[in-house]
Amino acid sequence: MSATISAANGAGTTSPLTILSPYETSWTSRNIVHDLVGGDIAVSLVKPRPRSGELALLYDNETDARAAADLHTQETTFTLTETDPASVSMTYAVDGQVRCALDESTLSAWIVSVGYQEVSP
Repeated sequence: MSATISAANGAGTTSPLTILSPYETSWTSRNIVHDLVGGDIAVSLVKPRPRSGELALLYDNETDARAAADLHTQETTFTLTETDPASVSMTYAVDGQVRCALDESTLSAWIVSVGYQEVSP
């Protein structure tokens, strides 16, 4: 994966070495199930929320990792541009925590974890 993340407010960009695997995303249903008198149900079908999840971004040094974490504390949306696979690309807002941690397996690389909610560009 070759990713670039840009802040919509112009605060900067970051390019992690990779987005760590497994990349995983989910869609939350907004269907509403109604209990009916007599024991039946009725369902109001609603389009699901856009994808959400957590990005795990790998950096080879603490300075770049902390800059990426700081970038994600801005009050803005972000554009993730990914070429392989391009389907990972999206515009998102931070949802939940932004974490920065030393990679336990290498003790030299750093991982920035970002909870995200996809939004319309």
